[in-house]
Amino acid sequence: MSRQNVERLRQAAEAFNGGDRTAFLALCDPEVENIPPRDWPESEPIRGREAVWDFYIETTSLWDKRSVEYAEIMEVGDDKIVAELRQDVRGKASGVPVEWAFWQVVTFREGKLAHAEFYIDRTEALKAVGLED
Repeated sequence: MSRQNVERLRQAAEAFNGGDRTAFLALCDPEVENIPPRDWPESEPIRGREAVWDFYIETTSLWDKRSVEYAEIMEVGDDKIVAELRQDVRGKASGVPVEWAFWQVVTFREGKLAHAEFYIDRTEALKAVGLED
């Protein structure tokens, strides 16, 4: 099952990059929960696939160019993935390019993205699933 989950995670990134809301929502559990990094201003959990999509779109609305990609993906058991998520963006107003990276722990339920929690670094994400760097 975990290989399929890796593929689904990549498909979700492709759907987001392409602005394909329907495809993204189809990959998510209806009750999916997204937990942003603790130090973000918007750090409260977001619940529900439409709310998660809207959150991702809203948090990237200041960027002219946006695309996310997974640089590293580690399967943890049958239902979890630890992954480094990178994004290259360009400010709409400034035109300044910015690169950033976060780590995610993504949990799947019945083949759908059910829980995604963001972390600032690899060590923190691995610790969340009981692994050490």
